[in-house]
Amino acid sequence: MLGLILRATRAPSLVAGAMPALVLTALVAHQGHPVSAARFAATLVGLVLLQAGVNLVNDYFDDASGLDADPSFERNPFPLGSRVIQKGELSRRGVLALAAACFAGGAACGLWLDTLHPGHVVLALGATGFLLGYFYTAPPLRISYHGAGEPVTFLLFGPLAGLGSYYVQTGRFDAVAAFVSCIVGILVTAILFLHHFPQHDADARHRKRTPVVRLGPAGAGRLVPALLTLPYLLVAGGVALGWLPPFALAFFLSAPLAVAASRTALHDAADARAMTRAFGQVAGLNLVGGLLLAGGLWLG
Repeated sequence: MLGLILRATRAPSLVAGAMPALVLTALVAHQGHPVSAARFAATLVGLVLLQAGVNLVNDYFDDASGLDADPSFERNPFPLGSRVIQKGELSRRGVLALAAACFAGGAACGLWLDTLHPGHVVLALGATGFLLGYFYTAPPLRISYHGAGEPVTFLLFGPLAGLGSYYVQTGRFDAVAAFVSCIVGILVTAILFLHHFPQHDADARHRKRTPVVRLGPAGAGRLVPALLTLPYLLVAGGVALGWLPPFALAFFLSAPLAVAASRTALHDAADARAMTRAFGQVAGLNLVGGLLLAGGLWLG
């Protein structure tokens, strides 16, 4: 049963939900604020559960649209959803029930955190994140089907989750927290952008107008090096301005993953299997780079 839940929620992808809590809490410590382990744990669990619920809802509506049943997914299933519905491991109703349980758990964490500071700021951030995540594939908005998945993902995993993680510890926002949140948001957005390459043909057949569908694999592939370079420029700029400690430059140890994915995107953007490897490298960049950045902030 646990294995099924992990597959259905796409457990490896949940690292993205954990990263804002890890990095921004490290920033709190770097700035000399006290860090509450209980608040950190509730933030981490809440973000992961909310992302798991969104993953399940996305799979439900992608199945309803016919996208996840596309035959091409059988040949390259790694980055393309859990497929628990298509394999008969869970019914569509079961997927929704599991999503509701994840949302309930995430809401419980958020409601407790909301009581710690006046103004219901955490509640507002959580409700905004839930609505954007739910309507990412759900009608009538179907945000990702109109090509707006990347900016919404940046907002969800960057400013919303990052500033929320910072706020629950400090009771305030600041410019450096917003800056670091943007670095985290870009890393997660890059995962989504690379995710679209292997399923380009299926997306096009099912009228999902992702940037890769709109620009074509070659055109979109030329954007990958710029997208993956941006976090490194921001980290270097943050250190130069004194916003981040020199230890944050440990983030650059993840650069080989960015270079490898960029080379593949420039030369093999139309090759689904090659871009699946590049997608894995960018997912690894989010994990390794995020941990290096968080570690650098803690050491600083």
